[in-house]
Amino acid sequence: MDLIRRMIGASKLDINVYDEVESNPAATKDAFLAVLLVAISNGIGMIGISGSMGIITGLLSSIIAWVLWSAIIYVIGVRGFGHSSDLGELLRCLGFAYSPGILNIFMLLPFIGYFVPYITSTWIFLTFIVAIRQALDCETSRAILISVLGFLAYVIIRFLIFFI
Repeated sequence: MDLIRRMIGASKLDINVYDEVESNPAATKDAFLAVLLVAISNGIGMIGISGSMGIITGLLSSIIAWVLWSAIIYVIGVRGFGHSSDLGELLRCLGFAYSPGILNIFMLLPFIGYFVPYITSTWIFLTFIVAIRQALDCETSRAILISVLGFLAYVIIRFLIFFI
């Protein structure tokens, strides 16, 4: 039940949830489970577009994205900007920041399903800002900058991986 409470709190941008998971190494398993639940929901939502391969693709890409994005944010925020955090804190905070993605299961719905990924992506971007702010103990403006730089780096890396 703690997992669901944390996912809801993270989706509501509750800084207390992010502070709680940041300082609790035992929450890493729950962060992974949150990413896994979102990945399954995303995969199910993608069935209409990708068929049954959507579930497998959704699972693998979500887990890889979580780890890769956390590492990128670590490099930018800690190494680049000198904020204090460790990779575990970022993995936990960003894992729960994916929580609004659970709603991607509604991509299966006719008409409404088209809009779902836009809504959840925007929502996740906002949860990432809060998660980064809390994990790196920085101001909101710095968290936005790190999020944008992290997104750009992530897109470039994914692009390079795709073509290699």
